[in-house]
Amino acid sequence: MDDDLTSLSQQFQQGERSSTEITSYYLERIAQYDQMLSAFITVCEQDALSHAKKADVDREQGIHRGALQGIPIALKDLFHTKGVKTTAGSSIRADFVPQDDAIVWQKMQQQGAILLGKTNLHEFAYGTTSENPHYGPVHNPWNLAHSAGGSSGGSAAAIAASLTPASIGTDTGGSVRIPAACTGTYGLKPTRGLVSLTGIDPLAMSLDHAGPMGRSVRDIALLLSIIAGYDEEDPYSVDVAPTPYSSVLGQSIRGMTVGIDETYYFARAQEEVITSILEAKRILEDAGAHVIQVAVPGIEASSAIHDAIISVEALTTHHDDLSRMPEAYGDDVRERLLLGRRYTAQDYAKACRERKVFRRNLLQMFDSIDILLTPTLPFVAPPLGQGTITLEGAVQPIRNGLSKFTRPFNTAGFPAIAVPCGLSREHLPLSVQFVARPFAESQLLKVSCIMEQAFPFFLPPLFQ
Repeated sequence: MDDDLTSLSQQFQQGERSSTEITSYYLERIAQYDQMLSAFITVCEQDALSHAKKADVDREQGIHRGALQGIPIALKDLFHTKGVKTTAGSSIRADFVPQDDAIVWQKMQQQGAILLGKTNLHEFAYGTTSENPHYGPVHNPWNLAHSAGGSSGGSAAAIAASLTPASIGTDTGGSVRIPAACTGTYGLKPTRGLVSLTGIDPLAMSLDHAGPMGRSVRDIALLLSIIAGYDEEDPYSVDVAPTPYSSVLGQSIRGMTVGIDETYYFARAQEEVITSILEAKRILEDAGAHVIQVAVPGIEASSAIHDAIISVEALTTHHDDLSRMPEAYGDDVRERLLLGRRYTAQDYAKACRERKVFRRNLLQMFDSIDILLTPTLPFVAPPLGQGTITLEGAVQPIRNGLSKFTRPFNTAGFPAIAVPCGLSREHLPLSVQFVARPFAESQLLKVSCIMEQAFPFFLPPLFQ
């Protein structure tokens, strides 16, 4: 069943496939392959089949619930799901069963979605490799010895291996885009405030985002149309007019201006990554876009801003549990949380002020361009267990290297999408990142469609 979410929805609505057939297919794939991947923490087999049978009955009776009716979808195990445990990838919450659904999941259920299961992640979403000490490391479907990225690694691996048609992840420093890049899938971090965070376990209150992950641009557009919208319970939510994202798919990008900062990015990326960016540049130019050189203002300093904010806010989020039961955390997450103590109130206030300047300067840059083109990652998916990498002549933690190109746009709250761009010599996915001004997700989707034509999704050989 080599179909994306949109195709499955159409097939169900037209009576070509039943929800029971579709759901059983994914449950069988999970049973067959997930022991190799550790992509899932919880599989909702019986509930999913029960809801699938109900969806089939509804269809027979002419009841139409929405675009996701009868379609099983996995959620990152950070989203609250009523009656289904939500572990946040931790031992502390191993038995936590929410009494309410996250707003995102409420919206998806209103459109008829079925919960297939909850996916594995880096513990409490505070890491970039999804090497989870409690539920096992998530393995990359393209090479099981390599990382699937994080923190939404289980969602990305499950999509890449066709254990789910799509998922919703969270992104505080790149946690949707990094695993999408590592696994050859699509991951969108929307504009800050476009998608509700109510009912999602927080990491860093002012940096967290939630966004769709899938195997096609049209799936990303469909899911974003469903989950976007104002939520009065979320203090960061922004009330903007709804956008029919799917309506822009396939539109010409002729005349669009794309910026690329070769000076910054090319000095910090591996050769194959640079080659993929140049190929993306050629594809966009052939499609009629005008590509110009830009200098992203404040990009080098933005990492320090992000580090200060995430460190303080994550420590604040976990202060009580970390004080009561530090031993319950995995070593890497506990150590990273404790590093937050090195920042003073003055450091945090200074970083928040500098973030506003960075964001303002980015907005000014987008007065002259429609899209910024960058690599998603400086290098391909690293081997599991590798703690450091040499970049720019210096040894750096893998977590910092993987998020180097993604976290600036969490700091600023700008929308960004990871898009597949072929394979490396090691047959690991390559990926490019497109960034737009706030609430210009439609621009991202248009340009991503052009890349998709050149690099359509296909399953890793082991999972075909």
